[in-house]
Amino acid sequence: MDSKKINIMWSLSLIIIGVATIILAGANIIGIELSDIAARILGVLDLVSLSVLAFSTVKKAQNKK
Repeated sequence: MDSKKINIMWSLSLIIIGVATIILAGANIIGIELSDIAARILGVLDLVSLSVLAFSTVKKAQNKK
C-alpha cells in the first residue's frame, strides 16, 4: 500500500475513534440517555475504527524499516 493511503487511514480512524469516544463519554457525563441503537452504532463504529487503526499502525511501522 501507498504510504499516503496508510497515513490517511490512520488519521481518519483516529479521528473517528476520538469523536465516538467524546460523544459516548460526553453523553454519560452530562447525563443524556442515548438510544440503544445510537450507542450500539457508535460502539461498532469504534470497534471497526480500532481495527483499521491497528492495521495502519502496523503497516506504518513496517514501512519505516
